[in-house]
Amino acid sequence: MEIRAYGCRTRYEEAGEHEHVVHHTSRGRAKAEFLAELDMPEYEYTDIRCRCLGRPRTSQAFKDNAEYRGIPFAYVGMMVMVGDKRGWIVGHNSSANLDVLFDDGLTLNCHPNWMITYYDRQENPIAMFTEDGVLQVPETVGS
Repeated sequence: MEIRAYGCRTRYEEAGEHEHVVHHTSRGRAKAEFLAELDMPEYEYTDIRCRCLGRPRTSQAFKDNAEYRGIPFAYVGMMVMVGDKRGWIVGHNSSANLDVLFDDGLTLNCHPNWMITYYDRQENPIAMFTEDGVLQVPETVGS
């Protein structure tokens, strides 16, 4: 699954103005997620404009949140396993948790230090938090 960054806005705004970055697998899914986040019944799917911005973007706010949560190595677009489900980090939320997009298309709020394994770009595990919230480092991951 390839995660891309999309700049989304309503058709009533100028390009670049109030654009919100949404990370997803397609422009259509990014539009749908942005529309749901708006939570404004007067807007329809056809009122949303999205443009592909390219590779996922890790904002400074995400980096600050990751540092706060003890996962300074995390970035948007990183593959993770939460329990036995594979997903990709697509952001963070107001509870300082991660927003993870899973293979089934569902995006969920996931605690960054509970039953989660983080992978590098070559899909090698680099860190894992157990059910007890204990961090295992690369030497002990998988053993």
